[in-house]
Order: sequence, then structure tokens, then C-alpha cells
Amino acid sequence: MSNYLAEARSDAADTADNFTDEIVERLVGYDGKASDDLLNDYCGGDSWHHENHTDKSYNLSEAAALLGELDDYEETDEGLWQGCKPREAISAQAAYTYANAVYGLFRELIEKINDEYGDLADELGEWENGSQERRERREELEGKDRLTRKEQRELAKLKKTETEDDEDAVEKAKAAKVNAMVERVITEWR
Repeated sequence: MSNYLAEARSDAADTADNFTDEIVERLVGYDGKASDDLLNDYCGGDSWHHENHTDKSYNLSEAAALLGELDDYEETDEGLWQGCKPREAISAQAAYTYANAVYGLFRELIEKINDEYGDLADELGEWENGSQERRERREELEGKDRLTRKEQRELAKLKKTETEDDEDAVEKAKAAKVNAMVERVITEWR
């Protein structure tokens, strides 16, 4: 006997995993929130969802078990299976119900990712500010005609972090940290 809720949860995680790059891009590059609108905000999200979660068929006993287990996500729009024979209609209702469950769980997962990013954003902001302050201080010291011994030591220390403090390097490192967080949340979700 299948555990349809567990399967739907796993499919929601697989979906987020498939769109990890877009999730990270939205977190880092937009307003700090990943969209939970799979059908409209992710390139190919609608077709991915249809092909992987909706386009399924179930026999009567599978459909009954699925509808019983996933009743919180039950599809009630009879127009979706209008004109189908009774067995096909029940199979279609089960398929749409399963798709609703995956979509609902995907939205919960994205909410969890957004919450985790909120916690990580402060840490990333402090780290990014530190890099910027080091860049500015390095430029200030390099612009001076004469440096004290203390300033020379400080500049030598700052030059050691020059590559990692580069703006592009900071953005790549930030995206890598966000990507690792997203992957961790997806793994924990499974």
C-alpha cells in the first residue's frame, strides 16, 4: 500500500531541487523571497508539475486510497473530468488531488526556505558589510603617500583577503551559501 502523503512530500522536494538555481537567484537577486508560485514564476514549472504530478492514472483501489489519504487536498472541480467515464473520472480526480498535494507541500517547503533565508540574510549582510569595509580601508591605505608601520601591517593583512573581498567573489560566495542552505532544507524536508 502506498503512502501518498510521503510520495507527495518527496515530489515537492524533487520539484524544489529541480528549481534550486531559480530559488537561489530569487533569494539573492530579488527581494529576498523565493516565489511559491510554481506554475507562473518558474520557467517550465507548469509543464514540470503537469508531467510529473498531474499526468497520472490510478485504478479504483489506488484512487480510493489516495483520495482518502489526501482529503485535505481533494480536487472538487468536476469540470476537470466532465465527460469521462466513471472509472476515468475517479482516476482523474485522484490525479488532480495528488497534484494539489504536491503543490501545497511545495508551497510549504518554499515558505520554510524563505524563513531559513531570513535567518541567514542577517549573517550574510554582516559578512558582506565586512568585505566592503575591508575593500574601502584597503583603498584608503593604498591611496596614502606615506604609511606608518602599523598601517603597512594593516595593509599587508588586508591584501591577503583582497581576492575574497572582491565584489564578484562576495556575490558568488553569498550565492554558494544560500545554495547550500536551500539544499539542506530540501534534504531535511524529505
